[in-house]
Amino acid sequence: MPRKDAPEFSYDEMTGLYCKKAKNPTTGKWVKIYGHTKAEVKDKKKDREKQWRLDASAAGCPYVHQYAATWYRLNTVGLSTKRLSDYQSAINNHICPVIGDMFMHDVTSDDALSVLEEASELSKSAQSKIVTTMKRIFEAAEDAGVIQRSPCRKLKASGAASAEKQPLTVEQQTKLIMAVKDTPAYTFVMLGLYSGLRREEILALQWDQVHLDDEPPYLSVRRALRWEKNQPIVTDELKSKASKRDIPLPAALAECLAEEALRSLGDYVIADTKGNAMSMVSYRRRVLDPITVRTARMTTRIGADGKPHEVALKVGDKVRNHPITISLDFHVTPHLLRHTYITRLILAGVNIKTVQYLAGHATVQLTLNIYTHLMENQPRDTAGAVEKAFA
Repeated sequence: MPRKDAPEFSYDEMTGLYCKKAKNPTTGKWVKIYGHTKAEVKDKKKDREKQWRLDASAAGCPYVHQYAATWYRLNTVGLSTKRLSDYQSAINNHICPVIGDMFMHDVTSDDALSVLEEASELSKSAQSKIVTTMKRIFEAAEDAGVIQRSPCRKLKASGAASAEKQPLTVEQQTKLIMAVKDTPAYTFVMLGLYSGLRREEILALQWDQVHLDDEPPYLSVRRALRWEKNQPIVTDELKSKASKRDIPLPAALAECLAEEALRSLGDYVIADTKGNAMSMVSYRRRVLDPITVRTARMTTRIGADGKPHEVALKVGDKVRNHPITISLDFHVTPHLLRHTYITRLILAGVNIKTVQYLAGHATVQLTLNIYTHLMENQPRDTAGAVEKAFA
């Protein structure tokens, strides 16, 4: 602590700098402030004291990254792996890198917009996930009294709309089935194409839900699987009440399941090597990898020069170190299998309410919003109207 009769400034002849001490009101510690002139020292002291006041006023307000972590911990219990991944990506990859070091009450609507500006190259769908996450975080902060008003109230996603997903053609479906016929992915693919189950519903399916001896044979959707730290958690909590449904089995799927039942080691239709529900790692190895390794793609190989090179694997190419030939020139996801199933129902003229039920959609409007473009818009449906218009 400086003496009462101490000079206002001190001068260091070695450095040629003036020095003045100032006390941090929060820590109570004295800090030395240097400058080439007395005026410079005074200006620096004012700036430092202003920052101390701001820090003191914000002492009870968390940083964005701190509050986001707290919000995530308290509000994501029991959510699906996909939803958790969406929140984690939005927070860690988009929100915190831009505004994470700001105090919650300092964030303005312009700051929120800057997050979207940094993600401007993403699709509208991807931006929507960021917007949803920010809105929920700041609305929770407003409800908790951490901030007076959320800066994200009017925030909207921009970006280009996601490209419309094209269902697999009949030829592609046949190629896919033949490609994975003798792999653990076969039954999963058949369930996706011929029952339209969601991934979490397929992985949770147990033999007590498969009724092969009934007429007609059918399966009951009653359970869903999610992962927590790679481990499977099977629950009867489905995506919505409409997800609980009974689905008739086409002959091809009934035959596939009958064969699988003879080989099964446990309660689960899609299981690991011991007959148990699949972990995330097991799912990737037994379901995804057999499809991916047979799909045309870019890969990296070490060339004759000892350096890595990008190499295109095409249909007909042999897979190195595997007795496998590339046979698929299209990308496959679990959702694409489901999308193909629903599309086939609609193109076959199945009543839209029946499609809604079999798909497990919460409302018929959801089904219509996604698949209206397929209904009565095929040439055979529109030809009459066109001929009449140009008669």
